[in-house]
Amino acid sequence: MKKIFCLCSTLFLLLMSAGPGQAAETTATPPTDSPYTLTVIPFYSPEKLWALYSPLITYLKRSTGQPWELKLYHDHDTLIEGLCKGDVAIALLGPVPMGRANRRCWAKPVLVALDKGGDPFYRSVIVTNDPSVTSLAMLKGKKFGLFKGSTAAHILPLKMLKDAGLGSGAVQPIFFEGQDRIMTALLTREITAAGMKEALYRKFEKESIKPLKMSDPLPNFALTASPAVNPQIYQELVKALLVLKPLQDPADGRAVRDWDDEIKNGFMLPDADFLPSVIRLHNIYQEIMHEAR
Repeated sequence: MKKIFCLCSTLFLLLMSAGPGQAAETTATPPTDSPYTLTVIPFYSPEKLWALYSPLITYLKRSTGQPWELKLYHDHDTLIEGLCKGDVAIALLGPVPMGRANRRCWAKPVLVALDKGGDPFYRSVIVTNDPSVTSLAMLKGKKFGLFKGSTAAHILPLKMLKDAGLGSGAVQPIFFEGQDRIMTALLTREITAAGMKEALYRKFEKESIKPLKMSDPLPNFALTASPAVNPQIYQELVKALLVLKPLQDPADGRAVRDWDDEIKNGFMLPDADFLPSVIRLHNIYQEIMHEAR
């Protein structure tokens, strides 16, 4: 299988070096004694995220001996602001929010989540519930589900539509509060098509939906460190999570069985190309958002 990343030589080099050609929008504040707090990009409802990520917090408390806690935000903008200010030490982010956070305050990925094949990437997919629709071109004028700011459920689907000749105004965009809500709208035929993570589609591929287009591999979700907190905080987290090998060790697999699918396959250190790949997606984000204005 094509791999787009390799292990970097040291975590220190990743954390201390900036991606090529970057220019932060604000200056990071010095390290502080911020609490051990983790957040998750709101791709599901707060209730669902709380249920899925509380087991991770329990593990971190036990393995590090530190008072880790989960703090959730309702939207991408306030989460990125909180991460840059140091209100949270670590955020699990998709590549576009990660790129935004890096551009704003030099927030850096410290651990990349693996998929069930052990690879540090995923794909965005456009799906439809209409059996008569067999190509992206046939979505013109149709209701299309999106989740604002999401890599897989907003930016990449619009990019794929644009590349297929369906630019701004070609579909009727319908925005939802999470990818699970998008799936519900598809199954109830509230919308005709939508973009989402491939993993979510796979959970429902036996339903009356089918894929129309899949993206190239994208840098996976990553735990991203605030530049405004003491590095020791996220270094302890990195150490605690790297020892887990759920894809190789049955005991570790049982230990993470209640974790979200996004993080239950283990983690790896980002390689030297990971952050540049994120920045390239951020440039696509800027392109799409500029055209939407």
